Amino acid sequence: MRRMTGHPPGHGDDGAVAAIVAVLLGVGVLLGVGAIVVDVGRLYAEREQLQSGADAAAWAVGEACATSPAQCAAQMTTARRYADGNAADAAATVTAICGTGPGLPGCPAPADNRTGCLGTVPQAVPYAEVRVETRLPDGTTALPPVFAGALSGGHDGTTVGACARVAWGPPRTTEGFAVTFSLCEWRELTDNGTTFWPAPSMGVPPQTAERVVRLKDDRGLSTCPAGPSGWDRPGGFGWLDDPSGSCAVTVEADGTFSGDTGNSVSQPCKDAMRETVQARDVILIPIYDTVRSQGSGTTYHLSGFASFVLTGYELSGFSAPSWLTGRRLCGGPERCLYGYFVRGLVPTTGAEIGGPDLGTAIVNLVG
Repeated sequence: MRRMTGHPPGHGDDGAVAAIVAVLLGVGVLLGVGAIVVDVGRLYAEREQLQSGADAAAWAVGEACATSPAQCAAQMTTARRYADGNAADAAATVTAICGTGPGLPGCPAPADNRTGCLGTVPQAVPYAEVRVETRLPDGTTALPPVFAGALSGGHDGTTVGACARVAWGPPRTTEGFAVTFSLCEWRELTDNGTTFWPAPSMGVPPQTAERVVRLKDDRGLSTCPAGPSGWDRPGGFGWLDDPSGSCAVTVEADGTFSGDTGNSVSQPCKDAMRETVQARDVILIPIYDTVRSQGSGTTYHLSGFASFVLTGYELSGFSAPSWLTGRRLCGGPERCLYGYFVRGLVPTTGAEIGGPDLGTAIVNLVG
């Protein structure tokens, strides 16, 4: 029978062995590739969660530093909350909060890999960095591999990190209420920029917080230079040109804008002031440092923006008592706004920082 088949003995198994070897090699390669894909995918997912947490934490720290400088250095709990909240397992490690904000320690040398913040640190404005790393619910800091460890006989895992940097400062350009008063008066009412109160969302301040912005002062209560008929100076305050008819105007620090020193209040401004008082909102008021001419030809030079909570007003044929004190703080020919100054945030991202700090800030992600 062996002679009749014409095949040498034993050669009939060669093809089967080769096929089995090829299959085993192929399966091994596929398992290896699959392990790499799964484990690298986990690392990328962890990195994305950590970066989201670092971004959110840095943003929260920046807002706290901008509105409450004295609390800037005590934001570790805030940073941890945001870092944990963006992790799928609700756990992350905040390894550093640093920068040039009030009370923050200087930042250590940046990481020499992709976990460092992007770009260069700001030189002219305060900033904060938040650095985070992997932390598992059991407290360990290395993300273990799913497949690679089993295939290689053991692997300690990888610690992933991320970094985010924010800067803050006064906005160079933003939309403000269509009324302005002098930098001299702002300094007088804020004790030269040292007295601010929490925003309404943080609670109601004491009645002593209320200030009177005297748009027309016949009693000489302001120490600012006085002009004719009790004005702070010729053109000492004014209603700004309002092309949108909404009592809002977009102006730029270190720029000029036109207005009118007249007594009358436009209907859009009356509506806006009623709504602002009822809602107890923070409004941005442009503050000027120089003025030219008067009447309808007035031109103001903008210094910056003040954040103000309007509590009441006394204007020509238009008035409301203070919701904070229940009083009318002006009378007769006087024209006044009542309220208190706060450190406020402009809800704008990517806007340019610039100009003097008058209590209003923007926060930008810069790395």
